[in-house]
Amino acid sequence: MNNKIILAAAVAVACGTPLVAMADANIYGEFRYSINSADEDLGAGSSLSGEDNVSLFGLKASVGDDIKAFVHLQTGANADADAGGRAFAQRFYFGGLKGNFGTVAYGRMSTAYKMAGFNIDPFYNLSHVGADGKLTKALATYGLSAATNGFTDNALQYTSPSINGMTINVGLYIDDSDQDDHGTAAGVAYAADNYNVGVQFISSDKTATVASLCADCSATRIHGGYKAAAWSVDASFETVDVNAAGDDKSYMFLVGKYNLAAETQLVMTIGTVGDDKNGADEGTGYTLGAFRTIAPKTQVYVSYGAASLDNINTPDSGADPSVFALGAIHKF
Repeated sequence: MNNKIILAAAVAVACGTPLVAMADANIYGEFRYSINSADEDLGAGSSLSGEDNVSLFGLKASVGDDIKAFVHLQTGANADADAGGRAFAQRFYFGGLKGNFGTVAYGRMSTAYKMAGFNIDPFYNLSHVGADGKLTKALATYGLSAATNGFTDNALQYTSPSINGMTINVGLYIDDSDQDDHGTAAGVAYAADNYNVGVQFISSDKTATVASLCADCSATRIHGGYKAAAWSVDASFETVDVNAAGDDKSYMFLVGKYNLAAETQLVMTIGTVGDDKNGADEGTGYTLGAFRTIAPKTQVYVSYGAASLDNINTPDSGADPSVFALGAIHKF
């Protein structure tokens, strides 16, 4: 039996909705894997390893016409099961309503602040030097803040419809402890034929309700991009205000893409991190990559990334991590 029919039936039963009313239901997935040669530059030397780069399964379903009710669930499907033997890991799950009024959703999900960085990072969830200046096989690339990572629980988000190219979003991240203090977010974006610009703000409460944003912290991102026929550029500038510690940071991330051929794209990112108090991840980094589409849903790629960390707290042992990766991405 077709898997879409099975999924439609399952969602219909769960929601109490007749099967005939189910407008759309499908399952999707990605297999992401790479062979890496990595050097932490911390005395351990280089290493060669095979790494899963966030392989996953997901389910999308919706019902309705003018107003659609929808759900979206996703789980990690690690090809390298962890020490506990688990091949699956929680990612996100949310539901909501969509119509000419915009989109409102509630659950565990990515914040609009995160997505503004995620959408321009070509190496997100690949092996590279991560936002914290360390080697990673997932998450954001160096030059984007940690607030570009993770999924936030108890998230309520609204995005307006596009009005002459402009959209507005707001978010409330509910603290269900007894703190009675909540995370909040707001943003605006404008998109025209070839370019886009936007600004996003997000804050976390005293119990760190926003994923990967410390307690009592806030962050602001200005972002934009331009796309031509054969090339594109994107940029993100962030400031993260750590109110409790007075440890303010700035992040700059630049992306350039060039279509060498119909199936081949060259990519380069440059990132900088500035820190006025604790310079553990302060420095400059870059990542170079080439992606080749060998089938409609299959890419192979090669990448090299490195960072030069100022590491002002330990100036005699500053680290310059680097990683070379050869990998593949298959979507289904």
